[in-house]
Amino acid sequence: MIRLQNPVDITVAMSVYGYKKNVRDTIESILNQTFDNFEFIIIDDGCNYDLEQIVKSYNDKRLLFVKNEENLGLTRSLIKIKEIFKGKYIARIDAGNLACKTRLEKQFQFLEEKPDYYLIGSSVLLFDDNREELCKIIASDNPDFIKKMLPDHNMINHSSILFRNDCELYYREKFKYSQDYDFYLNLISKGKKIGNLKEVLTWELFSKGSITYSRQNEQKFFEKLARNFYYERLESGNDSYNNFDINNLGIDQNLVKNFEKHSKSIDSLFFEKQKIYYLLRSLRLKKARQSIKSILKDKFNFKMFVYYIVSFSPSVIKALNKKDKVEFE
Repeated sequence: MIRLQNPVDITVAMSVYGYKKNVRDTIESILNQTFDNFEFIIIDDGCNYDLEQIVKSYNDKRLLFVKNEENLGLTRSLIKIKEIFKGKYIARIDAGNLACKTRLEKQFQFLEEKPDYYLIGSSVLLFDDNREELCKIIASDNPDFIKKMLPDHNMINHSSILFRNDCELYYREKFKYSQDYDFYLNLISKGKKIGNLKEVLTWELFSKGSITYSRQNEQKFFEKLARNFYYERLESGNDSYNNFDINNLGIDQNLVKNFEKHSKSIDSLFFEKQKIYYLLRSLRLKKARQSIKSILKDKFNFKMFVYYIVSFSPSVIKALNKKDKVEFE
């Protein structure tokens, strides 16, 4: 596509590997934004279909297509194209997900008006392959609370973020997974303020094909690694990232043992269990019970049996949400 010659306010970056069924919806959700001073860079990271033709079909000068010669993965793809970003801010979205029409406008306005913030995310609506709403995950908009809780768990949805285009602060190549979590922890280590908008501005596809839900063991390992590096920086000001060999995980046996001890094996029902979890937490109890029954019909599962009992006690679920400081709708 023709390259925009002048600087723009926002560069939207998306790396695509698969998602032929949904990729047009994602592209159109960005092209139809109320905010239009942006470029949208779409990376083909090994699609088995003609993504370039899909991009060209829009005949929109804001679109720029980049094709990797080989599958690089999300982190390396985003690093590869950073040098061509023209935006004052960088927005992320993943293929299959949708941006609400006012997302870029509202996040851009927020960062313009609040120069003390480096990055802003938003609340997220989860939907399934049938476009049925599962739940809304309402993000905390309290930056102090986010800073306090972030080392325990990721509180910012990667597909919802807009951040300042700083040449020094970005993703780190060795983080094949959880690159966003390492990025956020790096930001707060350096005193950067990050937050969320309470409003739902991103719809996230809850699908078996998503890395978030299909590569849980790898995700957990790299999450742990990001935390370890964060605590190293707290103690000494630096971390051991440069000494970490992603091709030889055995060099750090303590990390590997800790990962193996705490990570749970992901069985064939993981996806359905996670879906039921979201339905319960958002008090969509009838739907949750229907899904639980379909699992119990084939084979007894104690956890699902407990979920079924809990589904008749919304007060218990509300209490759990309050205890975990997570807000669902």
